[in-house]
Amino acid sequence: MITLSIDVTQLDKARFKRITRKNGNQAIFADLVLIPTPGGEFGDYMVKQSISKQERESGIQTPILGNAKQVVPIEKATKQIQNHVEKTHTEDGEEIPF
Repeated sequence: MITLSIDVTQLDKARFKRITRKNGNQAIFADLVLIPTPGGEFGDYMVKQSISKQERESGIQTPILGNAKQVVPIEKATKQIQNHVEKTHTEDGEEIPF
């Protein structure tokens, strides 16, 4: 598991993506990236808003929004999720309704 904390006032709203779902509801997404910072003072990753490959190649930078820390090893988190999924199905394969 990775936890993160960001300063939402630093988000570039022009980069938000509006998506219309099948039920007609709209959602707004902000694509973020985690950049490893091994031995970093504030966490294991810095968090930035995603940019295109062309923007990256032209030197465009987005502000650092915050940091992230890996609190549970990825392998352990994956195993916990698999165990949860297995527990939410009955023996005949039907999902438990809660």
